[in-house]
Amino acid sequence: MSREAITSWLLDQGEQVTGLRELTQALCAQWLQAGFAVDRVNLGVFALHPEMAGYAVVWEPELDEAIEIAVRREDMDTPMYLNSPIHWLVERGGSFVADLRRPEERARFAVFEEFSERGFEAYFGERIDYGDGGVAVLSVCSRRADRFDTAQVEGLRAVFPALKLFIHLVETRRLAETVLETYLGPDTSKRVLSGQILRGQGESIEAALWLCDLRGFTQLTSSLSSAELIQVMNDYFDAMAEAVWSHGGEILKFMGDAMLVVFRIDDQRSAQDACWQAVAAGTTALDDLKRLSSPREAQGFAPLSAGIAVHLGEVVYGNIGASRRLDFTVMGHAVNVVARLQTLTAKLDRPLLLSAAVAELVGGDLEPMGAFPIKGVREPLVVYTATPSESG
Repeated sequence: MSREAITSWLLDQGEQVTGLRELTQALCAQWLQAGFAVDRVNLGVFALHPEMAGYAVVWEPELDEAIEIAVRREDMDTPMYLNSPIHWLVERGGSFVADLRRPEERARFAVFEEFSERGFEAYFGERIDYGDGGVAVLSVCSRRADRFDTAQVEGLRAVFPALKLFIHLVETRRLAETVLETYLGPDTSKRVLSGQILRGQGESIEAALWLCDLRGFTQLTSSLSSAELIQVMNDYFDAMAEAVWSHGGEILKFMGDAMLVVFRIDDQRSAQDACWQAVAAGTTALDDLKRLSSPREAQGFAPLSAGIAVHLGEVVYGNIGASRRLDFTVMGHAVNVVARLQTLTAKLDRPLLLSAAVAELVGGDLEPMGAFPIKGVREPLVVYTATPSESG
């Protein structure tokens, strides 16, 4: 197979590739078939992601399939990366070929010694710029030094114009998924990507609703700098969110210092299980927040505290908003009730309150707090809280 045939394959079949790993594995197969001496390939792409700096795909003939590795932002500050050929190529651009049989070449980067010990004799690396400011790096190792002559390198480069297009394609798709999941959550993002974006499009669902609110937020805003406030809020939401995710809840939205969550009831989760998980998420979140506050108190700062409410009901889940600015959220009487229930956590000085509907399914050692009139609701709201032994 010629280099022209590989380019034609990319243009004809590449659109069926859905990810960087699949793209790399398929391309390596084409290179081998064309007679290129590729014994190890690393294709890395820098990505726009809240936690990850990018992704690298490593392929070797001995592997059943290529491996995709997420690269964390903190990894970019380690000596391993800073003293690597990848960093060199990212910072300087261009390309280079190294003969790993020569000691002076191996001395350039620590990883070259590792490659040499594994029997690789030659290294080729090049920075690939794609799209609007996208950066990728391709590195190839061969066990035959003579295979990276000018003709071989030009043969590898011949596919770069088409390769850039498909890196751009798969990374644009990944970016869309990442951004939507980051801002909308996994379930809602999938709905939006599948085309459920019409205003008014939605469904009625049963769910345990979970609402938390940070106490003393106004005081925090007046006593902390902007940077300090952002850090405190991130720590607070981390404690809340990790507890929710660990119990199978989905965060729908952040509202200032509040967070609205649903524990959906469906074929895989009963109403009782949804309520159990929601209450467990509440106790876990409060325990984690208490641990988070300990260092603050030791430094003379006020502890962080929150009020969490759990209610069970039916809500409308779907697209609501203006014609050109939509929000995928929940609405309904149950949302209003959980919001009113949450305000009672401060009034009753209890961090976790449950409605009667939740308490009935959860059972156990719950403390009745009484019945309270709720605006817009005919009957007073019967409220329970977990005892200290129940909430840990």
